[in-house]
Amino acid sequence: MNPNHLLPFIQSRRTCYQFLEKTEFPVHLKSIQMCLNAAIYAPNHKLTQPWRFWLAGEDTQRQLAHIYADNRALKNTQTLTKELLGKLEMDYDRFYQKAFDKFMAIPSVILVGQHLSMNKVAYKEDYAACSCAIQNFQLMAWSLNIGVQWSTGPIISDQRTYDALNIEKENIELIGALYLGHIDEDCLPNKELKRKPINEVTTFLN
Repeated sequence: MNPNHLLPFIQSRRTCYQFLEKTEFPVHLKSIQMCLNAAIYAPNHKLTQPWRFWLAGEDTQRQLAHIYADNRALKNTQTLTKELLGKLEMDYDRFYQKAFDKFMAIPSVILVGQHLSMNKVAYKEDYAACSCAIQNFQLMAWSLNIGVQWSTGPIISDQRTYDALNIEKENIELIGALYLGHIDEDCLPNKELKRKPINEVTTFLN
């Protein structure tokens, strides 16, 4: 691969929050499998391969949407209640429905978990490996014109999510929810992202 092409490609990737409508522009399983295949080739010390993935079907996405909506509605209600000193009654149902619809509009949802090691050093190494896997996933997705948002919101720590996926927190820790879909024009790079110059973050030693 030409490095003069690779660097601009890496620099062009963006986190996407808006996607094209999923019924008209679905994310096909073949594309997701390509992204997952890229993910599992991330570097990982001693080949622990700590990553685990859950691809949500329609029923599971609906379950997750209820969990997501409840968390968002509670947060919005509590925030607004605090701001208004409790003088107004907040419309929990309105926040809930809006969040539920937003989640269900996501074309594809993948949960990412880390298989837990009891060794503290291995735990840190494995988290780094899972992060590399997610980056591989995002880059492959970007090459397929698929945008990704890596979310670490309340849904990944909610016990109901673990129950929905039938996993135990003692064995697996969810580290992200990947929301993906075909790229909306709002996500296309229209300006250079701000990054500190290399000289500010690198010490060149003799």
